[in-house]
Amino acid sequence: MSFITKAFEITEKGFDSSVEAVEEWNEHRRAQRLLLKLGVAVYAEQRLGHDHDTVERIMKAIDGHVADSGEIELDHLRVAKDVLGEDFVAAHSDDAKPTDSERDADTTVTTPTA
Repeated sequence: MSFITKAFEITEKGFDSSVEAVEEWNEHRRAQRLLLKLGVAVYAEQRLGHDHDTVERIMKAIDGHVADSGEIELDHLRVAKDVLGEDFVAAHSDDAKPTDSERDADTTVTTPTA
């Protein structure tokens, strides 16, 4: 294999991986915008008396995004753990660690009755 061929293959692999990274970043950014819009719509509904139709429209857009990309990454939820709580984020993440109550439930010993 010549030096030029090898250099071309390396460049091509680097280009392909950068294209994938840009596409992933665009999906992440789209989800981020949808979640921001949802927050604004919910605030407007709850505090300003705006109708619920806007919230439903944005939820449908989020559902469409989930259908296209598979899911909304939980990075968005991890960033918002101050709002949602650590237990909620942990329960909905792939690397979820059991909460104290779940650990207690797993370690409870039941004694057989006679």
